[in-house]
Amino acid sequence: MKNFIFLLSVVLATLVSFTVVSAQAFVQQEQNPQQHTSTEEQPFSEAELAQMLAPIALYPDSLLTHILIASTYPIEIVEAYRWLKKNEKLNTQQAAQSVKNVDWDASVKALIPFEHILSRLSENLSWTQQLGDAFLQDEVRLLESIQVLREQAKIAGNLDKMDNMAVSYEDSDIIIEPREKEIIYVPYYDTRMVYGAWHWSSYPPVYWRPYRSVYVNHYSPFYWHSGIHISFNYFFSAFHWHNRHVVVVNPYRAHHRYYHQRPRRLIAYGGYAKRWAHQPIHRKGVAYRSKHTSKKYHSNRVKVHNSNKSLHLGKQSKMNTRAVVKQYSANVRSKEYRAKAYRTKELSSKKQYRSNVNVKKVSSQQVRAKTYRKSVNKHNAKQGNTPVRKQRYNTSRKQNHHKMIVKNHRSKATKARYK
Repeated sequence: MKNFIFLLSVVLATLVSFTVVSAQAFVQQEQNPQQHTSTEEQPFSEAELAQMLAPIALYPDSLLTHILIASTYPIEIVEAYRWLKKNEKLNTQQAAQSVKNVDWDASVKALIPFEHILSRLSENLSWTQQLGDAFLQDEVRLLESIQVLREQAKIAGNLDKMDNMAVSYEDSDIIIEPREKEIIYVPYYDTRMVYGAWHWSSYPPVYWRPYRSVYVNHYSPFYWHSGIHISFNYFFSAFHWHNRHVVVVNPYRAHHRYYHQRPRRLIAYGGYAKRWAHQPIHRKGVAYRSKHTSKKYHSNRVKVHNSNKSLHLGKQSKMNTRAVVKQYSANVRSKEYRAKAYRTKELSSKKQYRSNVNVKKVSSQQVRAKTYRKSVNKHNAKQGNTPVRKQRYNTSRKQNHHKMIVKNHRSKATKARYK
């Protein structure tokens, strides 16, 4: 008995301690509800954005837009780089033509001629995915960070040393474009030197080691890879720097005269460009960084489903209207049967008059006169609703018909009157 009491007291003590601990954890969770959500949905800081954008911020705008859009689809980047390694014997034009029908995003296909960039994106997948998440999370802040880095390079005096690029200024924005529209030169530069004094010492810039011996210094801070000839539709996206977002046009829109080399200003302000929108289909199951971003693009899928449902309901309503129309046409066709039924009803009424003595008898002439009056009233009601032009047409048609009858059935004397 003593052992039983001792065991029961131990069980009760453990239960009480467990409930106390769980209650304390629940109270702490209620007091700090934003602690978990802040760690998950915390946006990138300015230092983190500058750190990840440092190796690509001085690329030409057209190439930089392709890199930013393609970074949101990391699996397709890996697939494209593997395909490129398997088909090393193809030149730039052949590779671009062969991937034309592959189910990749257009930005990924545009990076096929740039093997060095695809290798960087494919080998540094963590950096690529962070870049894509930052672009999806806040496009405006990311483009603002690019302009800040370009301004630092300008202050350091290195932006004017870009020989193969045309640097222009639009308001307070710096635009970098290739000098020759059909040839793209990709610069290599030391991120620790080209921006001058780095403002964020706790977040040093990402540094890419060159694949071969490359020498850069303060006098010549850029090394240029061999130019890549662009003979396919490459210029289909651009930065709209004033509104801080990326705009795209249809890459297969061939009726414009700038089909192969559209100017940046024509894409951004041409009128037929639209703001770039992320396609979750090309994401291929890669998780998003925050719940807000995943909810944003999964809600788009739900909207598409609802729209499909509404389309389905619209089709059903059209089918119902078609059924009603068919039923109406069937009723119209059955007018002859109604006329026969009316005649039979009239005959049955006559028999009834004969059989019943108490019912007041009506002659056939009176019945015909009554039906004639009804038909005349209906005809007059219809004529009152019809417009004047139609009434004139009907009367002239009746007169012509009467003339034809007279010509066919009357004597020659009566025919002479109507000549």
